[in-house]
Amino acid sequence: HLLDIWHPGERCLAPSPDNGKLCEASIKSITVDENGKSFAVILYSDFQERKIPLKQLQEVKFVKDCPRNLIFDDEDLEKPYFPNRKFPSSPVAFKLSDDGDSIPYTINRYLRDYQREGAQFLYGHYIHGRGCILGDDMGLGKTVQLLELKGSGTEGVENFLNYKVISFLAAVLHKKGTREDIENNMPEFLLRSMKKEPYSSTAKKITALMNIKFWADVGTLDPLAPLMNGVSSGKIFLIVAPLSVLYNWKDELDTWGYFRVTILHGNRKDNELIRVKQRKCEIALTTYETLRLCLDELNRLFD
Repeated sequence: HLLDIWHPGERCLAPSPDNGKLCEASIKSITVDENGKSFAVILYSDFQERKIPLKQLQEVKFVKDCPRNLIFDDEDLEKPYFPNRKFPSSPVAFKLSDDGDSIPYTINRYLRDYQREGAQFLYGHYIHGRGCILGDDMGLGKTVQLLELKGSGTEGVENFLNYKVISFLAAVLHKKGTREDIENNMPEFLLRSMKKEPYSSTAKKITALMNIKFWADVGTLDPLAPLMNGVSSGKIFLIVAPLSVLYNWKDELDTWGYFRVTILHGNRKDNELIRVKQRKCEIALTTYETLRLCLDELNRLFD
């Protein structure tokens, strides 16, 4: 019976809402209507939900010679990860305060002393509610320094891409750059089903691993999806940058951690602004032009 085959939290192949072609998705829930027909509420990678008859779902096949990229451990999920780059520092967290704010070891291992000093400079002004300007030569890693710290309240950040910035944000948002961040970004129903069901078979274990890998890959595409397992620092940071580097910021954030990022620009800016108001993201990226257009609303949000 179809109800015995499918369960909430499992991966499946379901018709795409856009073109009807089969694509990977998660089963959020299963219902039976008054006529006895079985349906699944499907959650797609772009966070759309759709009710699909169970008979239209297909299994994600697991084969013995599955690609190596499906076999991974927690270290494979760490961000950032540069396989061909040596660690200039030890893989330990860099403490910024006694309150638990620290640059995670996943980022700190790639930093040099002057980059840590830049993150400390930003953090020192941040905790005292003061603005500051971080300036140095181009290419010295200001972006990564900023990403390490953010985590209490709302803040506006304007800077060029650099490691110092990313380090700061990661610290304040209490990021780890590990599987823990992925699970914090996962839908609550999916995380609950994974923790509830024991891995009674290899197939179930692979399904669970696939779920984690899937959300590691797409979980930051739309951080405005329902905040998943309820874990949130409550902080939102606004980064204002020229349009020419706006998407570079997004790429850097995705490379260096599991941040919930939204972009306030273009045709979707009104929808994204609503989600920012609902505090369903951690970092909002926008341009100077959009900032001028939405100045009053953004001032209220990031006061």
